[in-house]
This record gives sequence, structure tokens and C-alpha cells, in this order.
Amino acid sequence: MRTVPRVGVFDHLSADLGGSQLVVARMVSVLSEECSVDLIHGGTGYTLAGLGEAFGLDLRRATERIIPDAGRSFAVPGEHSLAGYVKHGLRFDRSLTEPYDLFVYSGHGLPPVSSASTALVYCHFPIEARPEAELAATMAWHRRSAIDRRIRMASYNYLWRRRMRGYRRVLANSQFTAAWIERLWGIRAGVMYPPVSMEGPLEPKRDVIVSIGRFDPRDRKNVGVQFEALPRFLSQVGDTWSLCIMGFCGEAPEERKYVDMLRDRARGLPVTFLVNADRSRVRQSLREAKLFWHSRGLAGHEEESLPAWRMEHFGIATVEAMMAGCVPLVPASGGQLEIVEHAMNGFLCRDVDALIAHSVELANDDTLRARMSDKATERSMAFRAEVFDRGFREAAREVLSTTARVIAR
Repeated sequence: MRTVPRVGVFDHLSADLGGSQLVVARMVSVLSEECSVDLIHGGTGYTLAGLGEAFGLDLRRATERIIPDAGRSFAVPGEHSLAGYVKHGLRFDRSLTEPYDLFVYSGHGLPPVSSASTALVYCHFPIEARPEAELAATMAWHRRSAIDRRIRMASYNYLWRRRMRGYRRVLANSQFTAAWIERLWGIRAGVMYPPVSMEGPLEPKRDVIVSIGRFDPRDRKNVGVQFEALPRFLSQVGDTWSLCIMGFCGEAPEERKYVDMLRDRARGLPVTFLVNADRSRVRQSLREAKLFWHSRGLAGHEEESLPAWRMEHFGIATVEAMMAGCVPLVPASGGQLEIVEHAMNGFLCRDVDALIAHSVELANDDTLRARMSDKATERSMAFRAEVFDRGFREAAREVLSTTARVIAR
């Protein structure tokens, strides 16, 4: 009798519903077809049932494993006690990973040391680096003697090799992310674009610009720039146009206050907000709109001056908008460069002036807008959810069929 593999899918950043959770939900859905699957997360932000409902997936074959301390970092920075990490950190890693034939890490940090039979990493962006890079930025490290640093570095490098030894494959959500994984981890990652699904456009389209992103008090999506751009855009195209801003907002008081602040800033402008709207309402809004604005990292800076973490590492919302027939106007940086082909199916914008100029061009030439809309929809098919499902299913089967090997250099 064939044994059903036991798989753990670990969502390292599970505070809110977003692109990372879409990827995790799709992984669980695919793996549940052939395996017994646990979704592992911190217990805040969503439930397994809520995850399936949010993304229209049947996850009832999977089970939920809550780890309250799941948001911890698995890195070993120089200020921390190495002995303490070996005693407590590795014990935690083992309890997290050991029950599984396959452990799947999905996150932005370093994965835990895996004690599963085999494992793979899906990295959305490496915000933590291998020991040499991490320690070089740590003041306490430079205060140690040379001999102490040499001994500790040997220990850290041993732990690094042990950490990555259990992972058969490392996957990245874009070539942009893969390049940073190689730079910060010294590992070559394969690229597997996130899954995107969306109905096609509704005709006739309306004079609406849409924008999608979490309502984050740190304004990482740079929504404020859109309030500066909109009046300048309207002064050149007339008052038939409006802006619709959609996104998820948590229950934290600071997040609610941020949304209130945005509403205050939008007073007097043709701006509507869809906060925590159900998926059908979001889809409807995208399918009706003509243009899509994405302003993360777009503030008049040159691309080279932006830190990588501020750029969009892929851009699921951009692809969703393109599938719905919106022409995308997005920053010329990060993963957006892999999605939008400039002046063919959208525009890559270096600054706010370019965002406005290209938006005016499209608003004043509906033939051009319609042609680029068709091209955007055509281009988006490369990122269909079915493509991800097929690729991830094959990767999981390959990893399960072989023993883990060392991939760290």
C-alpha cells in the first residue's frame, strides 16, 4: 500500500492576506491532491478556511498547524548567543520541520534548519543574508577580537551549511529576487512566477484608474504619490475620470487611522476606496477600469537610488489588472520589468511626471488604449495560475523523489 507523503507548508509571514498568502494557498491546494498537508502559520491574520475563501480555493483536505512563535527570525546575528541558538533555536527548527516528508518554506527571510526528509524554499525576497553579510553590518561583531571573529565565523558558516543542506531546491518569485538570493545567500535559485487568476475585461470600459495594495501605515505602496498625480492628470483630460483605491486593512488602530488619513487627503477629489472588499467586488472593479496605477518606489527617484526592499519584487496586482484589460503604468524597477513591456502592453515609469504623461496619452487616445489593453491581457497569460500549479507540482514531485543534497556554496 502506497504511503501518502506528509507535507508541511510554512507561511513565515502570515500577519495579513496578500500576495504571499495567495502563493501559500495555491501550494496547499496543489499538494493536497496527492499528499497529507499541514498549513503552518502564526495564527494571526487568517484561518485556513478564510484563506480558501479569500482566494476561491478548496483547502478542506488540508489541516492547520498554529505555531505562535512562527514569525521569529531564523538568522543568527552576532549579538545573539551562539550557544543559546544551538540549544533553543535548533530545537525549535527541529520541532517545526521534523514531522514531514517534505517541508516547504515560503517567506522573505532565511528558512529554518530543516530536519524533514527533504525540503524546498520559495523566497519572495531575501531580507536576511548569509553570515558574512549579516555580521558585517553588526556593530557588536566589529568590537570582537580578530581571533574571536574567526572562530565564530567558522561556527556560523557551519550552521549556514547545515541550514541549507536540507533544502533540495530554492525557488524565487522573480528573476529580480533570484539575483538578490544569489547576492545575499550565494545560492542560485530557480524562478517560478506566482499564480495569478482573473476574468477578462468587461466592455465598455469606464474612465477609471485602479490601484491595489495593502493599507500599510508605513505607506510602502507609496499611495500618497497618487493623490499628487491625480489633480495634474485631471487638469489635462477632464473631470470624467476617477481613481479607485482597493486594499486590505487590518484591525490594528494605526492601520485604521492610516485609511482615515488617506480619506482626508482624498477629500474633494474623485477617489473611491474599497477597503476589505470581497474578491468578486475587486474583480468587478478591475474588469471595468481602463488604467492601473502602481506607485511603490515611484517618487521621482532614479531606480539605482532605491533600496531593493522598496521595489516591487514581482507584482501580482499588476498581472491581475492586465488580465482584466487594464493598461498598467508601473515603476521601472524590480519585478515590474519582467511583467510589463514598455510601450507595448503598458508603461514603465521612472517618476511621477512619466506616470502622468503616459496616463494622459492613453486617456486622450482610446484606440491606443484599447490596443495596449489587448496586448496587456495577452501578456498576462504567461503568469496564469495553471502555469504555477504545473511547475510547483513537478518541483514537489522531484524533491520528494530524491534525497536532499547540499546546495550552499
